[in-house]
Amino acid sequence: MGLTVKQRIKREQIIETARSVFKKSAYKKTTMIDIANASGNAKSSIYYYFKSKEEIFKSVILSEAIIYRNKVLSAINKTNNPQEKLKSYILIRLQTNKILSNFHNALRDPNLRHIKFVDKLKKLYDKEEYSIFRKILQSGVDTGYFQIYDIKNAAVGIVMAMRGIESTLLPNPHSTLSEEKAEGVLNIVLYGIVKR
Repeated sequence: MGLTVKQRIKREQIIETARSVFKKSAYKKTTMIDIANASGNAKSSIYYYFKSKEEIFKSVILSEAIIYRNKVLSAINKTNNPQEKLKSYILIRLQTNKILSNFHNALRDPNLRHIKFVDKLKKLYDKEEYSIFRKILQSGVDTGYFQIYDIKNAAVGIVMAMRGIESTLLPNPHSTLSEEKAEGVLNIVLYGIVKR
């Protein structure tokens, strides 16, 4: 659809409004009328830009996915130290749960897997996340920061641990961790509980 600059701005405003509405009410409970009312538009105006609630949700998730990816890459590219890269990545995961709750919830909520793009996004996200962790761990082994015998399984283990932590400590999209608590979790993930 070839939109004018003014129409693109309006479309982006609808997406931003929908982010807040989905964050507050979740996908299943949100209606097109909710989005129209929150954005100050008529429902027919919303349908001019989006065919369905699912299409709006997809735009919201993709915008948050881009924000998340940029935050992750920015954080891990600030240092060459593999330990700091790992720490930065894990902290970003824990700290963005609240501000990018639609994205994180779409990845975790099995009730949203029936939406085709969510399932596809989850697969792409998983693939990229494992790849990022493997690269960080490999650079740590190469530079002598880490001693890992099976990088692929170590990456899987860390990712699974992080997902378990998120589902336990951050049970809903509005949860957040204090910096102190995030550091404590991070230390357990990085160093374990064995006295050295």
